[in-house]
Amino acid sequence: MNVWKSLVLGSALALIVPFALAAQPSDSSIGTWKLNVGKSTFGSEAPPKAQIRVYTADPKGTHLVIEDEAADGKRTKTEITISYDGKVHPAAGNPDWDSAAATRVGPSETKADLYRNGKPIGTLRRVVSEDGKTMTMNIRVTKASGTTETSLSVYDRQ
Repeated sequence: MNVWKSLVLGSALALIVPFALAAQPSDSSIGTWKLNVGKSTFGSEAPPKAQIRVYTADPKGTHLVIEDEAADGKRTKTEITISYDGKVHPAAGNPDWDSAAATRVGPSETKADLYRNGKPIGTLRRVVSEDGKTMTMNIRVTKASGTTETSLSVYDRQ
């Protein structure tokens, strides 16, 4: 009898799990993205030398690792898990913001509010192109230095 119950339960799960997974919204940003400095615009700051963003699927949402190399050669590494639930989640490693709250606007677009010490200091809008090869981000942030910067960053999928 236990074998029969296991067989029925296994069959039911085999039918249900694919539908449950299909109902999860896919994140078009999953993958590795390299900043295209030539196509990007930056405020009064010198453009970074390089930036790589790696988005990976995570049970809690999307895990993001950002590796930056600033114009002066200084490197930073930021990590955050994005849940797209509109709630503030902690980030580590970024000198300008320490948490973010993100929501999905559509299948390829998200918006986020950036925070430092619990206070909102910026916004971000991310869009992945229809062909999935380009990602753009409009960012407005008040830096830890007190200056407010606006940028349009363009990334190429690797």
